[in-house]
Amino acid sequence: MMKSAGTAQFTISNSKKSIFLVLLMLISLMSPLLIISPVSAHETANDVIWPKQGSNDTGWVQLDTVGANPATGIQASTNWGLNFAPGAEISNLTMEIRVDGSNNLMIEEPIITASDIGINLFDWSGLGMLGSSDSFDGSNPHSGRLSPNSEAGAVWTLPSGAEITDLVVEALAPVDPAISFEPVNYEITDSAVHFVDGRLYLAASNSLLTIDYNNDPKIIDIVEFDSNIADIEIDSTNLALHILTDGDFFHSISLIDSSELAPLPNTVSSSSSTSETVQFEQFYIASDGNVYASNEDRISVYDGVAWSDAYTKTTSGKALDIIETNNILYFSFESEGVVRWDMNTNSALSTWTTANNLHSDSVSKFLVSGNQLLMASEDNGLARYDWNAGFWLSTWSSANWLTSNSVGDILVANNMLYILSGDSLHTYNTANGIFQQTYSISDFGLNGDAGDDLISWPNIGYRSPSSDKILISDGFGLLAELTPGNTPLQTGNMLIASGPTSADMEAVVELNDVIYIAAGGFMNRYDTTQSRWLEPTFIGDSVNQLSTDGTYVYIAGDDSGAHKMHDNGTILQTWDTNSGLDENEIQSIAMTPNGLVTLSSGAISVIDMSGSSPINSYEIDAFGLNGMAVYGDIAYIATDTSGLVRFDITNETFLTPWGSTGVNNADNVPLAVQGDILYLGLPGYGVVRKNLATGEILLPLTESLGGGNNPGGGGSNGLDFLPSDNIYALISDGTNIYIGTGNGAVKWDGSQSLDFQGDGSSWTRQPSQFFDFTLLGSDIYVGTNIGVCKYPTSTVDIDDCMNVYDGMPNWATYAVGNDGATVYGGTTQGVGILTTSPFEVKGTWEAGEDTDNAPVEVIGDIAYIGLNGIGIARYDMPTNTWLPT
Repeated sequence: MMKSAGTAQFTISNSKKSIFLVLLMLISLMSPLLIISPVSAHETANDVIWPKQGSNDTGWVQLDTVGANPATGIQASTNWGLNFAPGAEISNLTMEIRVDGSNNLMIEEPIITASDIGINLFDWSGLGMLGSSDSFDGSNPHSGRLSPNSEAGAVWTLPSGAEITDLVVEALAPVDPAISFEPVNYEITDSAVHFVDGRLYLAASNSLLTIDYNNDPKIIDIVEFDSNIADIEIDSTNLALHILTDGDFFHSISLIDSSELAPLPNTVSSSSSTSETVQFEQFYIASDGNVYASNEDRISVYDGVAWSDAYTKTTSGKALDIIETNNILYFSFESEGVVRWDMNTNSALSTWTTANNLHSDSVSKFLVSGNQLLMASEDNGLARYDWNAGFWLSTWSSANWLTSNSVGDILVANNMLYILSGDSLHTYNTANGIFQQTYSISDFGLNGDAGDDLISWPNIGYRSPSSDKILISDGFGLLAELTPGNTPLQTGNMLIASGPTSADMEAVVELNDVIYIAAGGFMNRYDTTQSRWLEPTFIGDSVNQLSTDGTYVYIAGDDSGAHKMHDNGTILQTWDTNSGLDENEIQSIAMTPNGLVTLSSGAISVIDMSGSSPINSYEIDAFGLNGMAVYGDIAYIATDTSGLVRFDITNETFLTPWGSTGVNNADNVPLAVQGDILYLGLPGYGVVRKNLATGEILLPLTESLGGGNNPGGGGSNGLDFLPSDNIYALISDGTNIYIGTGNGAVKWDGSQSLDFQGDGSSWTRQPSQFFDFTLLGSDIYVGTNIGVCKYPTSTVDIDDCMNVYDGMPNWATYAVGNDGATVYGGTTQGVGILTTSPFEVKGTWEAGEDTDNAPVEVIGDIAYIGLNGIGIARYDMPTNTWLPT
């Protein structure tokens, strides 16, 4: 049986005798069915002569199936009979079936039956069209993701030996929500819904997003224009979506296949029979089939052939919105009120302004609800006009029903009017005229100061939601999904774009593939597996440090104590002075097997997580606590006056600080870690070393005095190779330690040392004091007494030095840093900015007074420069601008 009419071809020379009921055909080879001697028959005028043996070749025969009736389920069919001599035996029977979709020779799901013997010779049922294929075996259209760079889920089943002559693939370009590492400003300018399949079109900035509610990802296509989109309208007559941009005129795409169509023209015929190019700001397809458009100069109408001016303005207010009701068009303009146009008489009616009855001269949004024309403004609430009776109703504002005079958007669905007023959403029952409920947009997980957009998405097709939805946007890329009539009202969220609350970063830690970033009183969370920002958590305090134990995140608040956070962003517990901490300013925090350890400005505290023991705080006999690190059960606290204080967490006792060298009150104590070895540079002593894995104090690296290691006495043990015991700088490249001193520098690989070599031919390339290091590529850059010097790390043989003669602010460079491309050198007169290739000074930052020092630290795109007597200067490198100090 066959499902529809079709056509196929068979080969046989004479059509006579055995009857085959044929319904659909494919190219296939049939094996022998009967074994006889071949025969061949031919006819004379009066009879048929049958030779004793022979063969019969029908050639290609085209069969057209007919008689299908979808209403009754009768399938199309045809019969084909072949005549053979009575009693003939047939052998070596073959049958070939041929289809050719390129020539429209095809059939849907054919079955070929030998009716005399009751068997199916060929069955293509359930496999679709034989001769062509317009869909995949699975879901059509197919939706899949690259894994990692390909996707093989779209499959056709074709007959063996089939030849593909034409392959046409129609594909959209689905995209995941956009990711930003700065706060997202995602303003939706307009929306429209496809009236057949229900897809949602969203215009945002210069992008047109096509959204399928039931696809993953929901954004199934994105089209970008050269200018921002101002307005979009559905043209149901021409099956087109018209797009108006704010600097590139009109565009148009097909509602059938999203192909580009001829746009509306951009020239307007004036009364003087000349044409001029016009950039419109708003447009509307009216009930008379004409397109009306407006800008600061005019209102024009397009009749399907050409634009012509209908109304010329005398002021220059920007066009804001257009709507039609009862054959009257309403045009709003910024600071100019509402212009009305009678479509019956093609003439203007009186203009509404605050001089007569209008509540605001800038109506940002129109909406018709029943017999009321609603007019929203951003400065004076929501006006209402009964267009049927012709009178004004009372205005809704902050003086009566609304929380704010700024109305972001209005929308009506299922007899419910939704009003975005400031950061609130009001619901008003249009059937009984009662305000029902007020929601804060924060109730829906939105973080903006005010709601920006209300979008209606009804259930009208397979790309739409299963029930009517209202989407609320706060302008930050997250849309809250509301289901009218549902309790609770919010039933989900739709992410269009995501970003953090701030581009700054105070502290960061990673837990379970989520990066936690504290900034500006919020905890931002970035999911690395989903590639999106999760909902932030408000902390309300600056953060000094974040740490994790693999299960929770621990927060050192600047003025709020210590906090324990769940991996979903929920604050589970807080410890502060009310709980027993010595103070609320926590510098460092770490979780250990013996409890939570915190460091304040004057004490270390151990918190029993079970709560069975009180918080124990221990005052540290030192000034300037600069940070804490925990290794094993020992907490190491960096101090200004006592070196590295050590605290045994298990026994809650202090160990001997690493200050027994007698070197205290050091102005500069550089640190470096290579592998398990901690290196501390102590001026006047050398480099102290400690094995962090074993806790063993190793022999120090000291100055070479020609007789043995100092201190320690005795003969040399190979560790007395420093050119000076005044240690200014330490840095590790993972393999070598670089040590800068008051009389040279040295590279040490753990067994052998190599002195930095200068150029004896020029004192400007022969530094003696090495104050700071920074590594960049295969070079190390050094702040020295004669400027910034460059050395290859392989030889540490000087390449060149940049000094005052080359543009540096001063000779001695006490701090160096880099951002991956540029080197910065801090002096007492400012900062030199140096390129690496060529190595030269390209600019300076100068404070205008002596600052004693200018340490530089680069975080992200911001360079931080410490200026004594001034503070910390901040420089935005991408924009080349100074930020507030």
